[in-house]
Amino acid sequence: MNEAASVRLLEVGKRYRLYQKPIYRLLDLIGVCPPGPTFYAEHEALAGVTLEIGRGEKVAIIGRNGAGKSTMLKIIAGLVQPTSGSVAVNGRISNLLQIGSGFHPDFTGRQNVFASLAHQGIIGSAASKLFDEIVAFAEIEQYIDQPMKTYSTGMCSRLMFSSSVVMNPEILIVDEILGVGDAYFAHKSFGRMRDLCTKAGTTLLLVTHDIYSALNLCDRFIWIDRGRVQFDGDGNGAISLYETSIKAQEEQWLRQHNAASLREERGDEVVHVVLRSRTGFALTQPLAIDSLQLADGEGRELTLDVAQGHERWHLVAESNLGHVEIVEGRRCRSLKATGSIYHKVEWNVRLPEAFTVHGVRVRWNYHGDDEIELRVITTNRNVLARGELTAGAGWQEAVFDRVSATHQEFDVLRQVDFGTGVIRITGVDFLDGRGASLTQVRFGEALTVRIHCRVATPVPDSAVTFFVGFARQGSAYQLYIYDPHLPIPDAGTFIIESRLDEVRLGAGTWYVNVGVGAADMFKRNPLPYFSVDSAYYHLLAARLQLQVLSATQFDAQGCFFAIPADIVVKPELQPEGIGSARV
Repeated sequence: MNEAASVRLLEVGKRYRLYQKPIYRLLDLIGVCPPGPTFYAEHEALAGVTLEIGRGEKVAIIGRNGAGKSTMLKIIAGLVQPTSGSVAVNGRISNLLQIGSGFHPDFTGRQNVFASLAHQGIIGSAASKLFDEIVAFAEIEQYIDQPMKTYSTGMCSRLMFSSSVVMNPEILIVDEILGVGDAYFAHKSFGRMRDLCTKAGTTLLLVTHDIYSALNLCDRFIWIDRGRVQFDGDGNGAISLYETSIKAQEEQWLRQHNAASLREERGDEVVHVVLRSRTGFALTQPLAIDSLQLADGEGRELTLDVAQGHERWHLVAESNLGHVEIVEGRRCRSLKATGSIYHKVEWNVRLPEAFTVHGVRVRWNYHGDDEIELRVITTNRNVLARGELTAGAGWQEAVFDRVSATHQEFDVLRQVDFGTGVIRITGVDFLDGRGASLTQVRFGEALTVRIHCRVATPVPDSAVTFFVGFARQGSAYQLYIYDPHLPIPDAGTFIIESRLDEVRLGAGTWYVNVGVGAADMFKRNPLPYFSVDSAYYHLLAARLQLQVLSATQFDAQGCFFAIPADIVVKPELQPEGIGSARV
């Protein structure tokens, strides 16, 4: 193991057995439970995870519930043994994996803290000194001699966290425990963890659903889904994947629901044929589709004439497929360039008995420059066949064979453009006071953000909601330039300019997002999550970088935004004989 590494996982897997009856668990414990689905099913919590985490790294582990995050941390902490692979840990671990873990509810806070210190070999005056530090950091002095079963979950998390970090652990594992506390203590805890990493070389593994707050602490993000590492990189890329995954999770839920309904109704096995924009956003030109055909290994075919339909091919409602039309002599339907937030067309296909997909044939017509992919997948997202559709003259046809890999998953797109495409943002410029392009601006100088737009279809009321968002690196907060009802010209293209006479942003790296949507869209209640909100015409979440340079020590020392205001000093005049009290 690399001496600079704190944790190394090599092809780590973990399977759990889910027993059909409690008695089968007992039989398995004594080694006499027969194998097979009648007695138990196997759940793969982790599959082939390989990671190396360096000493002093601050790593956020993210993913939805049940993705395998906690299982991985328990394996690293030695609480759970992997089914396969190897784990090497170099350093003393302190973990906060569950509220109350290791603390007895009938004991007082004082008794639990001293017991925790004794477990680490610290007793006597040394324990008394550390006890005072723990209680002071937790700020629960008045409750320390009360049984812990009387504590709130927030108080428990305070005491557990304080006890875990007082000894400067070499590896600190925190699993969402700080999410139950108040904002003040969470901020305080984040500061403590940052100090441990930078000053004491502590390696931090933080599991959290609050990815934006994690940006304020962690440099590296690991995304786990269905037991596999899907992303390992910086926070900017992780946020892009997180935001897109909300949309992907909704699509997957609908896919599973539709497939279950078809199986219940007809009893057939179901696969899903998906044609989608590789960016996840609107195509620049419609994609005309003539036919699709699934083939099995025995020469059988299941053919869809897209214009006519087929009883076994069921079009998913969340598809952006146009009406029947004639394109270069053929009746067809097209994946449209606008109209839906789902820039795809998907069919649920009921397979005949014993039909195993060995390939897919498609006939299409496309003159744009977007990347378009065809996937045949199972309901649990395994890819059976795949192909890429290219632009060309006239109608094209291709056959894509079944993939050779034993497991290839239908990937979540790392999307940066969202919306229906009614208006498309074609460019963003940062300009100085003279109109020259820039990538960095000094605090107090002028800045213009110029947005280039192209209209695809008529805009209702010829007005839009417009905003520019500024988010500083390492912060969960944003600032906005915003107009809820901005009139736009009756033209195919136009420009929106936001002019700032003085940049008041604190020094540092800022990410800039821009968006246009339906007029007054933020007056709706409740608001959908933006990646599935059809009121957006185009949200460019690319996080364009703008560097703000310091003008004084003030804007360099933690200033997020300097609020412009008229500041006046004048003498206070009082009527004669009347005094005033001051607190």
